[in-house]
Amino acid sequence: MKKKIIKISSIVLVVSIIVFGIYYKMKSGNVVTTELHEVAYGRVADFVEETGTVKSRSQRTIYSEATGEIKSIHVTEGDFVTEGDPIAEIDSEKLEIEIKSLDAQIGGLRATYKEAIKPVDKEEIAKAQASVNKTKVLLNEAKRNLENSKKLYESQAISHEAYKTAEENLAVQENTLKIEENELQLLKKGVSSNIKNQYEAQIAQLVYQKEILEKSREELMIKAPVSGIITETFLKEGAYVQQGTEVIEIANIKDLYIEVDVLASEVGEIKENGSAIIFSEDLGIDKLEGKVEKIYPKAFSKVSDLGIEQKRVRIEVAITENTELKIGYEVDCKFELWSKANILVVPDNTVFDFNDSKYVFIVEKDIAVLKKIETGLEGEDYIEIQSGLKEGDKVIVSPNEDIEEGVKIKDQND
Repeated sequence: MKKKIIKISSIVLVVSIIVFGIYYKMKSGNVVTTELHEVAYGRVADFVEETGTVKSRSQRTIYSEATGEIKSIHVTEGDFVTEGDPIAEIDSEKLEIEIKSLDAQIGGLRATYKEAIKPVDKEEIAKAQASVNKTKVLLNEAKRNLENSKKLYESQAISHEAYKTAEENLAVQENTLKIEENELQLLKKGVSSNIKNQYEAQIAQLVYQKEILEKSREELMIKAPVSGIITETFLKEGAYVQQGTEVIEIANIKDLYIEVDVLASEVGEIKENGSAIIFSEDLGIDKLEGKVEKIYPKAFSKVSDLGIEQKRVRIEVAITENTELKIGYEVDCKFELWSKANILVVPDNTVFDFNDSKYVFIVEKDIAVLKKIETGLEGEDYIEIQSGLKEGDKVIVSPNEDIEEGVKIKDQND
């Protein structure tokens, strides 16, 4: 932004004969027609001027929280929406398939778990108990057979192989009894708590995965976070978006302010709650009242239009009047640095330097008279007069070489 420093005085009770700052002169004989200004009391103020951008305090850019193709956009620029209204939707077909797949897995695992923990049939326990009893009988027979085989082997009535067969049969019956007794105990106890915990953990994991997908499904419907006007849509239907992609901008057009970046070297005299004047020749805005609402505590670097890096401080200006300003407009803002009121002032284009002093031409009885003056505060448009003039004096505006002491003067407005 191009920076300007403007010093302007607003004149109170001034009878000004300035017409759009136009100076012209008509000379007929020794009479010069020119513009006159009547000296009066007024005010001098010093301002710093910068260009700012109109923004909304509730302006929000809405980003996609999911990945996919834009299925539909329910709003257009200029539409008013209420908080929570759907504004766009991302295609959910792929996500629905994943959710159905998880539903099937959860259902299958729950069925298996239910089957595993159901009570054991009493008939099965009875059968298992009968097998254990039968094996015990066979085990006792095997023990007796081994004792007989040992005596017969020692008396050399049977072979060693026959004796070894009796030993092996006993071992088989002992192992069989252990297995059947374990199976009987398992049937009586049911599934262990460890097995139950494993099933329950697997089911919980699948349910959690499903909840994540269902949450993602909610994110596929993009809703307005605040009430306001749709100011911009960044995408069209059919566009593919990633998480974090800009989708829509929404703002409250009734809650506008102006963001201005002021040179750090000039921001020191600007105060919060101080006045600001908003204007724009391009927009036909002559003067709007504003108020300095916030001065940021930190400066930042910014490259000017001339390519010069500058330190600037951001200022927020509240608009205190009803206005037709729109978001994104650029307007000029003037911040008052100081002012002095109820002082004698003249336009700055009436004062000139002569012999290292300040002078004006006044008109007395229609004759130009050179008058030495002492000046004080200087503004862009007006200068404070400390001595040499009094209220009601008429001074010549923009005097040139045709104006000299003793020349007869005629007011161009007469």
